[in-house]
Amino acid sequence: MRFLDNDGQNSSIENVLKYNLQQHKICEAAIKLFLEKGYDNVHLKEIAAAAGVAENDAYKYFGGKEDVMLFFYQRINADWEIFVGELSEKKLAARFEKALLKKIELITPYAELLSEMMSLLLKNSSLGINSSRTRHIRLKGIRVMQILTEGSDSRFLKRRTGNLPALLYLIHWAILFLHVQSGDAEKTAETIRLVGNLLKRGDNLLLLLPLVPFVKDVAKLSELLLEEKADEPQQNGRQILDVIFNHRKISGYDKSCTQSDCGRCAEKHLPKVEYFIAENQPIHFILPAFPAKSPNKAKVLGELPDLGEETALITLENMCREIADAYPAGAKVTICSDGQIFADLVGVTDQKVTRYADAVKEMIGKLQLTNIDFVNLEDLLPEKSFAEAREFVIANYAEPLEDLQGKLKTSDEFRQLFNGIHRFISEDRMFAETEKSRTKVKEEAKLVALKVIQHSNAWTRFLAFYFPESVRLSIHPYSSHADKIGVRLTKATDDWLTPWHGVMVLTADGYLLMKKHEAEKRGAKLVLKDSRAYYYTLISPDE
Repeated sequence: MRFLDNDGQNSSIENVLKYNLQQHKICEAAIKLFLEKGYDNVHLKEIAAAAGVAENDAYKYFGGKEDVMLFFYQRINADWEIFVGELSEKKLAARFEKALLKKIELITPYAELLSEMMSLLLKNSSLGINSSRTRHIRLKGIRVMQILTEGSDSRFLKRRTGNLPALLYLIHWAILFLHVQSGDAEKTAETIRLVGNLLKRGDNLLLLLPLVPFVKDVAKLSELLLEEKADEPQQNGRQILDVIFNHRKISGYDKSCTQSDCGRCAEKHLPKVEYFIAENQPIHFILPAFPAKSPNKAKVLGELPDLGEETALITLENMCREIADAYPAGAKVTICSDGQIFADLVGVTDQKVTRYADAVKEMIGKLQLTNIDFVNLEDLLPEKSFAEAREFVIANYAEPLEDLQGKLKTSDEFRQLFNGIHRFISEDRMFAETEKSRTKVKEEAKLVALKVIQHSNAWTRFLAFYFPESVRLSIHPYSSHADKIGVRLTKATDDWLTPWHGVMVLTADGYLLMKKHEAEKRGAKLVLKDSRAYYYTLISPDE
């Protein structure tokens, strides 16, 4: 991802979407040609023609065929990372087996091409396993293995072998190499099961205690071969994440960590941050948010953005400027509006979502926020209607509702997310469906809340496809060590409250976000801007 214009300067963030769409278009054309003719027999000029772009323009998006392959592999890794992060198994062996089988499933359609590429991976090229150009991929791969080990209940290996993720990552590469060379799916699966059995025995047999030094030495060797340690990030990366963590919202039940210098808090995000540092490009954040105003008039002032959205946007802009103090290339935030993904579930029409989105874009322009961009479903799938685009994302990226219902029983973090969404849905439906009892509305809202989460998660996976290197922010509170960073956009009476579910109120201690009926109950006075309701105040004119 380059973010460069024709003059070689950092472009404004509105070009991020264009670059990503063009990169995917070129990548898809390239992979098709590579599979048909072989990697060595295809030139970038031919790829550009197949993608419908000028050859000179193709070089704006990729420096050459090797960059296309890196981008392609990152798309595979993005899907794999999401899958591993959602594994529910607790046994390390089972987690490793499932993760590797999934990786094999993802690469199998391209095994012949990857087999051809192995010679490049093993020699000193920009695609080489040890090259600086692929450092972020190695860090991400080791991080995935850390997710595997941290999420397990390993009693032995995890605690006694700190280098285990690096060792598992090297084993993973060996298995991938054997698979693409042999093409024997059955033999590959048997190899994965064998490694899983070794991990199982290693965790169950205390007789292996004398082998711990040997395992540690092998793991250390893997680090030397990879020339990476996941726990030794670049200092700039840590400083950048420290800025974000200063704005962090942490789940109320999560008391595990509140320190900005915690290694585990940073390690899930560092590979992506360091990718942009290596490219000397602005750190790119994506934030699914700003869907539309709640239809509940007891919560909000109207259908258009007001001081709540303005404050949130300025917070994001200032966060990017703080990052620029630590990292000259700065940062960019792309707000990926999720309104059209679940508008039909929350009682808001697509037309209202569009009007809200247009007003937010206008606000960004008037405030001259140069580090913020705004995209929505119609920008990413312009050839489809709202209903068609929504159906496409859900059909291709949503998990079954049964899986989400299962998470309610097994995940504290998911229950907290569900409870927050369920509360919003219930409140809005009580306002719209006054003929129903509160009990009935709350019961019906449970399924709607699950569907909202299902659609939202599908949007997250869809965005990961388009922005595989980008750092994921969220407007919801998340645990300290989650793969999403919850950010606080405004001061609020409730960590789950957002500008599209509340109003800004000027108090003696500054602006505070709350629900409209709460502001009116406190005696707050409405303030207009450009003849439109904009916020409330508890401060009298004399003060």
